[in-house]
Amino acid sequence: MSIQQKIDLAIRASGSISIQDFVEISNFSKKDGFYNSEEIQKIGNKGHFITSPEISSLFGICLTDQFLSIFPDTKKVHLIEFGPGNGYLTLDILNYLKSRKIEVQKISILEKSDFFIKEIKKKIPSAEVFDDLHNIKINPNITTFFYSNEFFDAFGSKQYIHQNQKFNEIKITKINNEYKLVYEEDLISAYLKNRYSNYEFEDNDILEHSVLIDNLLIQLKEKLKKNFFFSTTDYGYLKLPRKSTLRLISNHKKVNLFEEFENIDYSFGVNFEYLKDNFDIFKPKVISQKELFENYLNQNTYSEKKDMVDKTIDMLGGSIFENMGDQFLNISFYSV
Repeated sequence: MSIQQKIDLAIRASGSISIQDFVEISNFSKKDGFYNSEEIQKIGNKGHFITSPEISSLFGICLTDQFLSIFPDTKKVHLIEFGPGNGYLTLDILNYLKSRKIEVQKISILEKSDFFIKEIKKKIPSAEVFDDLHNIKINPNITTFFYSNEFFDAFGSKQYIHQNQKFNEIKITKINNEYKLVYEEDLISAYLKNRYSNYEFEDNDILEHSVLIDNLLIQLKEKLKKNFFFSTTDYGYLKLPRKSTLRLISNHKKVNLFEEFENIDYSFGVNFEYLKDNFDIFKPKVISQKELFENYLNQNTYSEKKDMVDKTIDMLGGSIFENMGDQFLNISFYSV
């Protein structure tokens, strides 16, 4: 059954579906979803989009230098990556830690894509793969390094429109064989008004909120006790844009909603303010990807090939490649 057929079936069952469910079906449906289909390549030059670890191992080295700036004397590490994609980020971090004579005692991967699980197992056979963070066991006596890149943006998010002092959910229906957006009352409106009370919303402002991310953050808080470092980098914002951030990409090109249904990657801008508020007890630090490279990449790492490396850093931390340096943010926090 195609993605479009699955969406039509869901609409017929309940009359309409949320943007969140639409995206989850499209991205993660078994066999046919974008991240589960048996397509040869999803990420990279020959795939649909490209990420920093696919461009250069310097990204993984930089994240590791960020981690080591807080734990410079660590000797044993447990690596935990969320949404590893093809696995290059963990592979780069693993190799760099080995070069620094730091023992990686355990590698845990949080991934629900069957396609990427196979890729990880090819590159890092020793990695343990989980689809539920709750099942990852952590030894507090070993420093744990949590990290991810372009992970949170793949979560489905519900969208709400502000009308007459309340939020109505934006949903998808199909009338006379045409897909339409409709607005429906939602009991969560009062909660959203309270949760985002620091913002003044006007009519037709859009709010995005993901209960899927909420559920993950609850699990993550249970794991983050002491002797850990957390770092995630993603496309996102620090202040609500109050408009839709939903993006559709296929073969490195933007696609309009309902224009196509198969082999489409759906993603949202990540609310870094929300992540920061959830972990305020650890005093999180949010910086741009440009600042990440400026502040943490150890220049001794690449002294022999400085010219070539400088060009790569300019690409990842500058404005050359889709303005990655400013459009991508990094949040980090820790407890010793």
